[in-house]
Amino acid sequence: MQMIDDILKELAETKLDYLTEISESKQILRKIEEEFRLMEIHIPRDRWLAIGAHVLSFVRRMTNGEKLPVIEAELFAEIHPDMVTLSHKVLSEEKSAWQADDTEAFLLAVHFEALRAMQMGPS
Repeated sequence: MQMIDDILKELAETKLDYLTEISESKQILRKIEEEFRLMEIHIPRDRWLAIGAHVLSFVRRMTNGEKLPVIEAELFAEIHPDMVTLSHKVLSEEKSAWQADDTEAFLLAVHFEALRAMQMGPS
């Protein structure tokens, strides 16, 4: 999708150093696009920008071996379980050595929950 390419160009300079990060981010964003298309939920451009920034940061953390602090389990109660499951799904890749932990999944799920709530109302 052209919008995904445009978003990634806004988020990262297209230097040779960043091409792998952009490629990995694009794969994840395409998975997100497909999943939300199946749910018939439109993702507005401003939400794509926020999700794209998050995904690019995730890819950079995985590339650099960085970990975010663990979040409190109670926070998961604020997010629809389907959005947490979807987040884990799109962040995991069979061929990848990356292991998206619960914190990473939760942070992306916050974006998904916002989209879901916009479309369907709060849970």
